[in-house]
Amino acid sequence: MLSQSTFTGKITKAQVANISLAAFASFSTYFCMYGFRKTISATTFDGINTLGISFKSALVIAQVLGYMTAKFIGIKFIAELEPAKRARYILLLIGGAHLSLLMLALVPRPLNLAFLYINGMCLGLIWGLVFSFIEGRRFTDFIALILSINFIFSSGVAKSIGRVCIESWGIAEIYMPFVAGCLFLPLLFISVYALTRIPPPTPLETAQRGKREPMNAQGRKALLQRFLPGLLAIILINLLLTILRDIKDNYAVEIIRKIRPDANPGIFTRMETIAALVVFALLLTISGLSSHFKSIKRHHFVIGAGFIAVGLCAICLYIKFGDAIALLVTYTIGLYLSYNTLQCLFLDRFISAYKVNGNIGFFFYLMDSVGYLGSCILILNKELFNTQTDWLPYFIYVSAIFAVIGLATVVFSWIYFRRKFQQLQTI
Repeated sequence: MLSQSTFTGKITKAQVANISLAAFASFSTYFCMYGFRKTISATTFDGINTLGISFKSALVIAQVLGYMTAKFIGIKFIAELEPAKRARYILLLIGGAHLSLLMLALVPRPLNLAFLYINGMCLGLIWGLVFSFIEGRRFTDFIALILSINFIFSSGVAKSIGRVCIESWGIAEIYMPFVAGCLFLPLLFISVYALTRIPPPTPLETAQRGKREPMNAQGRKALLQRFLPGLLAIILINLLLTILRDIKDNYAVEIIRKIRPDANPGIFTRMETIAALVVFALLLTISGLSSHFKSIKRHHFVIGAGFIAVGLCAICLYIKFGDAIALLVTYTIGLYLSYNTLQCLFLDRFISAYKVNGNIGFFFYLMDSVGYLGSCILILNKELFNTQTDWLPYFIYVSAIFAVIGLATVVFSWIYFRRKFQQLQTI
């Protein structure tokens, strides 16, 4: 029988201090990462083309390809990494990403695309490194929710800072990402140091959530064989959500320009902040359950509800029903309800519920390697075969189709994992 016991008793002051430290350190470290990744989305490079497509799309594709490469590397690298080396790698990788932004500005087109590829490859490993500091704990759900706000809030802040650098400070678009990255360096060093001060899981937490250990090739293969149908469903769901997130994030400036041409740079931060707060509040209602299986059940429900919201908002944008900005905010809420639940809540509970011997990094990078590959394909499809279509209608069209596919896959996933859990209960 699988144990569903949980911890009891009051939270001590020391525990509150540790939770606060973990929440601050993980959130601020990943927040800083966005300063080296997403500021490129604030550019437009109007009228500039390279390699037969717009220079902006070429940059996005190069960075996403790098991110995708990192995800394939991370399947092995993050799964096998010793904990003592994590902080060092965070600083080295972000430092490499920042240097790549400088080289992007100094090297002529199209050779400079290689440096944004390197930028993406460096930054694509950061999520697994940061999350490894907080996984497998009594309060992982809560800390992960705080960390997950980065997906929404930090992207908007990075784009707003990028536009301020361009519009108010007069910095050339090609130099802006490097300059903006410099603004995040002081907080980055403080945050990574704070990560190293987080205490390891207690014996009681290890008993409840399982020991998170490095996974070798044999362990990864056995795990895939054990849960292949369910993992394929989760990979497909993540693929759809990653593509939708990347299109919305990377082309937010182009989409907003169609909807609100006179919008000021702060609109990205305002929209994403509203969405982040709503998503955080909603996801709080499904975190902290003592039963891992009941948590997984709620996760599937929320992911499905997010796909429904995405589909409805896409239809309303298409028929021009309602305020377009409000619909985009609602769309963002639905998208990140699904994405954050899958990335930040489901996987940790999955490991605990099914007594998986391993760590969450393997699952992150297995899913994301496929997700970012799909993102590159969709962007190339738009640039090569839908050149006359603006990003707004393309975004609406893809969202509507993916909402239907996603909802069907969520239903399949829940049926599989429910049956799998029932089988394990009889062992």
